[in-house]
Amino acid sequence: MERICVIGGANIDICGASIEMLKLYDSNPGTISISFGGVGRNIAQILALLQENVQFVTCFSDDWFGSMLREDCEKLGMDTSKCTVTHEYPSSMYIAILENDNDMKLAMSDMRILRAMTTQMLDGVLKSLTKDDIILIDSNLDMECIGYIAENAPCPIAADPVSTSKALRLKDVLNHISIFKPNIYEAEELTGIWIEDEASAYRALDWFSQKGIKETIISMADRGVLLGTEDKKLWFTHRPVSLLNATGGGDSLIGGYIAGRLHGKTPGEAVELGISCAILAIEQDSVRKRTLRKEDAVKALGSLEIRRKEICISE
Repeated sequence: MERICVIGGANIDICGASIEMLKLYDSNPGTISISFGGVGRNIAQILALLQENVQFVTCFSDDWFGSMLREDCEKLGMDTSKCTVTHEYPSSMYIAILENDNDMKLAMSDMRILRAMTTQMLDGVLKSLTKDDIILIDSNLDMECIGYIAENAPCPIAADPVSTSKALRLKDVLNHISIFKPNIYEAEELTGIWIEDEASAYRALDWFSQKGIKETIISMADRGVLLGTEDKKLWFTHRPVSLLNATGGGDSLIGGYIAGRLHGKTPGEAVELGISCAILAIEQDSVRKRTLRKEDAVKALGSLEIRRKEICISE
């Protein structure tokens, strides 16, 4: 069975939500939660929930949090045998402080641990893969590691750009990427094209195609999903979504897409599976609850009112 090798970050996410309006320079009553995160780890989790053969490659700290992170990944069914453990850096952490309306007031991340990922470490990972596998990277990796993977991968590469600023780390290696999943803001940052209608959507998808990307999936929240391949450009829409927890929506989209493609679905069919996974994640909090299942995503397709429209440029 083909392996999906996810190379990226794994975080401890700490979120504090204030009960009343935040008072600066003071202790505020609120609720605090701790969870496991990181874009690479999140996508690997979704693929594991979908019962795919997942190898996750990251750097774990030898501290207490690092041990918990790795143990949880392995409980989910991920192969972590190619990960390294370092005492040089603490576990990667992300802290968010939310106002009493749940809007983020302040956040901070410490991902120094990914400096411990070296090309020597990656060389062993890449040599263990075959042409039938697929690599998925997130752009939390530094540019040296991204470049090394791009130049030496023995199999197709999928990529998630993480954020508008980190998306730029991928700009020089887009010709090595087969599957690319930016959101609308990351796509606009890379292309310089403001996506507001079918004509601009066509130009943005064509920009990625011209860079050599075979399959581009652009998530646009309630506006739907764009898909660009070598021969088609499609715009998918779906019924309105009832928000329970937006966390995991974009990661579920790319996870479902890759799972679909590995099992013979066309790009269009794979997008529909990805949309179903994303809506289950958002409406049922199925990623945090760990109830996301491929059979449920397939079953839900009939109720999502997914419509696809081919985007054409009139002469």
